[in-house]
Amino acid sequence: MRVLWASAWLFVFGLLPCAAFAQRGIMGGRGALTPGRGPGSLSRDAGVQIPKYVNSLNLLIEHRQDLSLADSQFVRLLTLKRALDSTNVPLLRKLDSVQRVYKSGVPIFSEPSAARRDSIASARSFVNETLGVVRNNIGASRETAFGILTPEQLTKARDLQEKAERAAAAENERNARSTGRGG
Repeated sequence: MRVLWASAWLFVFGLLPCAAFAQRGIMGGRGALTPGRGPGSLSRDAGVQIPKYVNSLNLLIEHRQDLSLADSQFVRLLTLKRALDSTNVPLLRKLDSVQRVYKSGVPIFSEPSAARRDSIASARSFVNETLGVVRNNIGASRETAFGILTPEQLTKARDLQEKAERAAAAENERNARSTGRGG
C-alpha cells in the first residue's frame, strides 16, 4: 500500500512541471503576435541612436603593449587623452541626454504627431552636428598622437584604426537595419 501511495505522489509531482509549463501559453507566454517581447509590449521606433565612432587615442592606449610604446610616449598620449576628454566629455553628456530623452519612439504602427516628428528630426540633427565636432576633436588629437609614434608603431596604429572603424561602421549598419532606418 505504501508503495502505491509513493508511486501516486511521484506521478502527481512528475506532472506538476508539465502542467505549469503548459499554462505559459503559446511561445512561452510572450503571445503569438509579439514574438520576442513580453506580453503587452508594443514594437516601437528606436528614437534617436548615437552612432558608434572610434577614439584613436583610446585605441593607442588600449594597445600599448601591441604597439610597444615607450613610457615617455605613453605619458604623452595620456596627456593628449586627458585634454581630448576635457573637450569632448561635455559634448558626449549632451548626446547621452538627447538619446535618453528620445530612447524609445512611438509604436511603429501609429503615426507620430507633427511636433514629435519635428522634435526627433531636430534631435537627430543635433546628434549629427555634435558628433561631427567630437570626431573633429578626435581627428586633431589623432594627428598629434600619430606624430609621437615611430614609423613601425604608426603602421600598426593605422591598421588598428582601420579595423576599429570597420567594426564601428558594421555595428552602425546593423543598428540602422534593426531600427528600420536603412543605412
